[in-house]
Amino acid sequence: MLGAIFINIREHIGTIKKTLGILKYVVVLTCVAAVSLCAAAGIFTKDMKTVTVSANGKLYEIATRAGTVGEALSGAGIVLSSDNEINYSLDTKLDDVDGIITVSEPVVLQVNLAGSKTDGADKGSHASEDASFDIAEGTPAPDADDGASDEKPAEAPAPEEETVVIKSTKTVTETEELPFETEYVEDSGLYEGDTETVSAGSNGYVTRVYELQLEDGEEVSRKLVSEDREEPQNKVIAVGTKKYVYSSRGLTVDYDQEYTMTATAYAPTPENYGYATSSGNRARDGVVAVDRNVIPLGTKLYVKSNVEGVPDYGYCIAWDTGGGINGMRIDLFMETVAACGEFGSRSVTVYVLEDQSIDVFALRN
Repeated sequence: MLGAIFINIREHIGTIKKTLGILKYVVVLTCVAAVSLCAAAGIFTKDMKTVTVSANGKLYEIATRAGTVGEALSGAGIVLSSDNEINYSLDTKLDDVDGIITVSEPVVLQVNLAGSKTDGADKGSHASEDASFDIAEGTPAPDADDGASDEKPAEAPAPEEETVVIKSTKTVTETEELPFETEYVEDSGLYEGDTETVSAGSNGYVTRVYELQLEDGEEVSRKLVSEDREEPQNKVIAVGTKKYVYSSRGLTVDYDQEYTMTATAYAPTPENYGYATSSGNRARDGVVAVDRNVIPLGTKLYVKSNVEGVPDYGYCIAWDTGGGINGMRIDLFMETVAACGEFGSRSVTVYVLEDQSIDVFALRN
């Protein structure tokens, strides 16, 4: 059995040697090809540089044999204008470039505030170097022969006008004064023409809090948030209604009513029934005869003379009547016929006393 296996191995040794020879030849050829490719690649990429350029809002990867920044941009088809700014001088060597070559375009922002258009940046301002750009998808690789990308940078879009409306909220408080009014009330305890302040009065107020909605600083709407009100207190003035007259002695006579009458005088003669009166009371100084349809009997009066220099008849009481005493006539009792003749007939004002409880005879003394 072992002899059979040994014979079988020897039969295959020649085949194995032939197979190893072929593999050795393939390996040698592969190594030679790899060395050739590396040498060719080294020759082809000799002096090639790759730079990154940011322009027109995009990033470009440029492979070039150019020596300076200006030559690289020109070879890539990037044309600079007087308004452009670049972060490296055009004569900077590419070997000295560290980072991205940035070409900035002027940025103009127009803002409308309250209807007025203003520029948000000066004509010469440029985009910040820190601005974010998207790498253009599908940017073609540069041709190894000409050393620059065939893709031309797209023209920058015209700056868009932008209208900005500034909205804000504001709270305001407004106070309105409520003026008091003056109220007049009659007061029988005061004489006519006299007044008295009962209460001084005070103004009220109403305070309102509003929430304002503003656009560009101008109010467009408002909402009432709260209101506080205090009513005014009216000023009260009492106006006197008590009527009075000054007597010939300078005293104040309070009265309710007054009549202008023609006065005569009578004495206690037989034809005048002596001292008898219609009321049954004895006639004496201070008794007068009246028309009871005008002045009731028993009414206490004050008779004031309307003739300058002639004294008043004074306090009296209506206890008598007379056949000729009708309407606005009054007959005054006097002790003597001579006194009656001296008095004659004259105009008087008859006042009905406010206080009918007084003793008119006592006031005559």
